[in-house]
Amino acid sequence: MLSDWQLHKDYQENLKIKLLLYQKTQRSRLVSLDKSISKLYLLNLDTLLPIVKPLYPNFGRPTKNQQGIIRSLVLMLDLQEYSITNWAKKIKSDKLLFDICGFETQNAPSVASYYDFLTRLWLNSHKQHVERKLKQRQFHPKPKRKLKANQKLPNKRSGIVKRLVNRLIKAKLPRFSPEEILQKFLARCIVDYSLELGLLGNASSISVAFDGSPFYSGASHYGVKVCDCRIKGIYNCKCPRRYSDPDATWGWDSYRERWFFGDTLFNVTASDSPNDLPIYLKTVQASRHDSVTTVFALRDIFELYPNLKFKNFLADGAMDNYPTYELLKHYNMIPFIPIDSRTKAKFDYRHPSISCFDDKGRPICPGGIPYYNWG
Repeated sequence: MLSDWQLHKDYQENLKIKLLLYQKTQRSRLVSLDKSISKLYLLNLDTLLPIVKPLYPNFGRPTKNQQGIIRSLVLMLDLQEYSITNWAKKIKSDKLLFDICGFETQNAPSVASYYDFLTRLWLNSHKQHVERKLKQRQFHPKPKRKLKANQKLPNKRSGIVKRLVNRLIKAKLPRFSPEEILQKFLARCIVDYSLELGLLGNASSISVAFDGSPFYSGASHYGVKVCDCRIKGIYNCKCPRRYSDPDATWGWDSYRERWFFGDTLFNVTASDSPNDLPIYLKTVQASRHDSVTTVFALRDIFELYPNLKFKNFLADGAMDNYPTYELLKHYNMIPFIPIDSRTKAKFDYRHPSISCFDDKGRPICPGGIPYYNWG
């Protein structure tokens, strides 16, 4: 079960008292850790209690230091340490870092406590994840064909966007979001606070930009061979192999005009303000088209931010299709999408009843009178 959740103001008061003691003995370290300390001092975790509490049962031994573990992970990444095992040992031996994280007990949490907490945040079976990682997968070499400049991979299935949009409008879209807790962390801890500071713009009329970026994997696309072809003298086999990154696939980087092995990082950004802060992050297969991910992302942001009013939708030509326009009409959003370069529509014709357009963009009839919408 989850133990008492320390209020953020209590953490701030305790931290200030402890930092006064370190100011005389480790002043140089405090100066070097100034930015990291400020991040944790401002990181309000009070809103995470309704999100974290359902992850633990209402019985059993009370957990400890859950807020401290969250701050510890943030501090670990901020100090560019990426090994939880090494970081747990460092926290245990460094009293200053221990106090900055705000641990309420005398002993620092073990490595197992970190991994136990991270496993709870991912809403999927850890056993299945390990089995999937060890499962052999068919080898796929790097594709040979080249796409044109700024051209993206087409959808694997024709009409998939239309079918997904119809399901979403009927509230029958399948839901598979194991990263849902992490999305709520971003929304409640960062985005909501940024909105209070006025960093996202007007809450009643927010413009959002949708786009996907290549996320290169650090794993090798060759995998690890488990067959005996090498013993038989066959070195260029295509037998199934094990991959350290089982989710990585081949995708086309339209900006660099080359193939990459990894995932796609899909980002929804609040584009009204000059800060361009992300409000939604999701990793999907590199081979998935952005128009498919957009359907799921639209549903998710409306559920994550029920108090926000999304008005304008900004995206590239990958979202230039009729199902996406129908979905935006359903959500009462205005699309700003460039026409796909592959479209065959003609735009150089003139309507016989329109002479020209005035300075406000209204069409003018042959009599010199502007047309009015639905007039």
